[in-house]
Amino acid sequence: MRLKLKKGLDIPLAGKPEGPVQELPFPSNISLNLSSFDDLRFRLLVKTGDKVAKGQPLIENKAYPGQLFVSPASGVLTEIRRGAKRLLLDLIISVDHQETNWDHKPINTQTASREELIEFFMGTGLFPHLSERPLNRIPNPAHVPRDIFVTALETRPFEPPQELQVAGQEIYFQAGLDALTKLTTGKVHLVYSEKTTCAAFLDAEGVEKHTASGPHPSGSSSVHIHFIAPIRSPEDRVWALTALDAVVIGKMVLDGSYYTDRIIAIAGDAILPTKRGFFKGRIGFPILDLMANRITQHPSKLISGDPLTGSLAEPENFLGFHQTCFSALLENTTREPFHFLRLGTHKFTATKTYLSGHIPYPEEGFVFTTNQHGEERAFIDSAVYDRVMPMRIPTPFLIKAIITENFELAEQLGLLEITPEDFALPTFICPSKIEMVEIVKQGLKRYAQEI
Repeated sequence: MRLKLKKGLDIPLAGKPEGPVQELPFPSNISLNLSSFDDLRFRLLVKTGDKVAKGQPLIENKAYPGQLFVSPASGVLTEIRRGAKRLLLDLIISVDHQETNWDHKPINTQTASREELIEFFMGTGLFPHLSERPLNRIPNPAHVPRDIFVTALETRPFEPPQELQVAGQEIYFQAGLDALTKLTTGKVHLVYSEKTTCAAFLDAEGVEKHTASGPHPSGSSSVHIHFIAPIRSPEDRVWALTALDAVVIGKMVLDGSYYTDRIIAIAGDAILPTKRGFFKGRIGFPILDLMANRITQHPSKLISGDPLTGSLAEPENFLGFHQTCFSALLENTTREPFHFLRLGTHKFTATKTYLSGHIPYPEEGFVFTTNQHGEERAFIDSAVYDRVMPMRIPTPFLIKAIITENFELAEQLGLLEITPEDFALPTFICPSKIEMVEIVKQGLKRYAQEI
């Protein structure tokens, strides 16, 4: 299928990463960051002071015994950070420069049964690289997915292209696809950019290939599922992952080794122009090392991830499990007098409120700050969200159904196909300043408890 989206928005942010891939210095600490798994409860398999190898099981998901998370580096486990109610946040490892690998035996996907592959995925830490719809959670190993979607297209602001993540790992990418085909009774769908020249995507075998084009969120797996093979009921399960995740799977399948290399984008108008770009690093990279000699003197907000879907970070934090971007935006600490009377030629507008909405955007983009220009109020215009929501989902009505916990209505309005990140754009342009991402996140948790 050829998806050609017209609805959406590419935010013209200043401070984009550019240039060839550079090398980041080897960090002294790496984290298994669990902030994106706050709905799970874990059993620790190691303790502070233990020496661990890369790929060694560190924790077990209590909901599905045997489903493991493995170490992103070898070294000594120096710190275990917890949040509210002793929720695990980070397992921090002081890294050995001479890394040792945990002994995982490769598996032959041609001869292995589905049950053997599931057991292999469980014990080698591969399940956290998959997500299951509905609910957007780590898959239940007992579920057989109707289809699996591999997204090889990146449209979020500042994020490195999936082509960069796969470059040099083409054999492992295909091996990952081969393994995935054994896990589903349906098809493995590979979606990539209409303009890509990446041979790994174009020549992929054993999968159903699709192209997508248009503004963000044309790279969203939710959009792909919605148009290619929509979810009709809570029992209609679909698994999703990125091309990078497929490489991780393929590396483990062929070599028995946990793949931890990442291309990390460092960007944003609070980053010095000469320090922006794409860098080869590791999963769970320390924010402090990414900041080093790169931040301007202006007050800034640090973001683990891209500015649209990332999370606020402090220097002592680490990149999230799925995040491959570090961005920094200027923080507005002063009030702009009479801003509502100005033409706004230097300000971005999605609704043509300012003059900038009627003239060509500057090539370098707009400098965004953290100023929200208002506070939360009631929904005042439902049509504005339709401009950036390509899925056939009535945004304000679905949000209201989630708030009131009318999940029967929410199912009919599209709850089964969405993730919180699907509402990042509607939240960004929302004239009512409603935090829809958090509403959807909490709503999915309550829905999961109900079903």
